[in-house]
Amino acid sequence: MTHTVSFPALALALPALGLSCPALADQTGPKISASLERHWTSNALDSEFAIADWYTLLRGSLRQDVGDDEANAGIAAEFQLTRHDRIVIEDDRSIAVSAHAFRRISPGLELRGTLTYSAVSKGDHLEIGPVAIGTRALKQVAAAQAQAGIALDEATALVIDASNVFETTGRTHFEEGIIGPARLDPDVNKVRLAARVMRTIGPVAVGGSLSALFASVEKLGSPPVALSYALYGAQGQLEMRTEAGMTVGLALGAESLRGAHGIYSGIRPAWQVKAAMPLPRDFELRGSWFGRYETGDSDDPLASWLHRAEAELGWKVTERLALSAGVYREVKQNLLMENEERGSGFYAEASYAFSKPLSAVFRVDVTRTFKTILDIRERTTDVFLGLRAQI
Repeated sequence: MTHTVSFPALALALPALGLSCPALADQTGPKISASLERHWTSNALDSEFAIADWYTLLRGSLRQDVGDDEANAGIAAEFQLTRHDRIVIEDDRSIAVSAHAFRRISPGLELRGTLTYSAVSKGDHLEIGPVAIGTRALKQVAAAQAQAGIALDEATALVIDASNVFETTGRTHFEEGIIGPARLDPDVNKVRLAARVMRTIGPVAVGGSLSALFASVEKLGSPPVALSYALYGAQGQLEMRTEAGMTVGLALGAESLRGAHGIYSGIRPAWQVKAAMPLPRDFELRGSWFGRYETGDSDDPLASWLHRAEAELGWKVTERLALSAGVYREVKQNLLMENEERGSGFYAEASYAFSKPLSAVFRVDVTRTFKTILDIRERTTDVFLGLRAQI
């Protein structure tokens, strides 16, 4: 954590465990950031029917904290607007607000709570043969999270985490009223419980975690578009930093997924390996590889099994100019549909800081996706130039 505590276990282990708060002594006003990006994409619809278009992306955020390192609270808000030149059915608008509070009860006990609300008006499309019909739906998400950090001794910290997320999506409206409004996405309530313990021994931290996620999904459609499930996880963890500045993280364990009505039950090994290594002449190499169940971003009614590897090389050319490039490869296996999505991509980015609050970014992303059963191939190139400012 960025503040000082009496127990080294909290100071060293809590950032890795996820319970931390910002140092507030030097904060006198709100933090404001904004970015404006101009993109060109070869595939505005994100489908096998590639249509090129330009679009503008505007982001903004505001955060205000009050208090000190012993007790503080704050609010935050952010928005995002996407505007296409031609394919306006893909325009998106979103806003999110949050409030958080932190309190150190004693040198060995810290509490944190967070409330968030977001609303997204998402533009998409429905493909019927060679025709794409624009769609729009409003998705709202409300969430509450509570965390407790406990120093078990001078080298061991425990974090207990509980959260509840409720997602609701209104009726989907179709372009020019070709089809009447209809509900295509069910309401979902997710309850998550987790406990993580980490023991710090010099530059090494070892520990483990247990988690449980229960998703209650509204029955919608026949067959249903999504199913309720329970996801359990257990992992052992190791993190270390060498004298040369290299950091390594390793998590090994298993995940158990059970779908509603006994439609699926399976236990699979889950893992994550990540590393960052500084190289001569201000280069840095980073990489990761993981395998886990994917329940949030999946075309499957239940979930997918996802494993992904990625690597990135960064170079700080000067104090103002930084370059980076990366590649990834992933395979997403739909559990019920028996479809497999194979994706790969490459990116290159250059950022230049004109002054402390203002910087410019130029980036190129190239992605490829192949959906086996559906025999769909998606190819997208996205190029953008953006300006970012922080106050």
